[in-house]
Amino acid sequence: MKVLYDTVSSDYTHLLSKADVGRIKDYVAPEVWRAIDYIRFGFSAKSNRAGRMVTHGRRYSIRVNFCPRRAQEGLESPIVCNDRPYLQNVRRYGGKLDLASNTIKWDMKNARRYAFYVLLHEIGHVDYAEKDLPGANCRHSDPREEDWCDNYSAQLMRKMGL
Repeated sequence: MKVLYDTVSSDYTHLLSKADVGRIKDYVAPEVWRAIDYIRFGFSAKSNRAGRMVTHGRRYSIRVNFCPRRAQEGLESPIVCNDRPYLQNVRRYGGKLDLASNTIKWDMKNARRYAFYVLLHEIGHVDYAEKDLPGANCRHSDPREEDWCDNYSAQLMRKMGL
């Protein structure tokens, strides 16, 4: 499995290192980990998702679309959508919404926790598909799958002490 980083300007920061990703391996089922071809970190303003899992048959790729910009008082990232679950998760992991400027203010610790959450949530989609749970083969947003992946991420974050 490869870990890839999009090139970003020096104003932006990648929050998780290859060592951070490697640490996750100890908490994910080996068959799930082996099914992931690559994890790519970056940011695209054109996307309305913080993360995405793509299937390639029985192989998967993950994109974490979260690379905040360094600001005067910590970090900031754009609000990528107004979807209620997205905004709730941003708040849950310490992001401070600034609706007037369409940005989220972060401190480094909470931004890293949110990046772990997004990555683990997307790995949860791989696990969900591998278990062939209800709705796993249709790639539109299914509330059961999203809830399952949120719980999966939260459980692994607790185990990892995040």
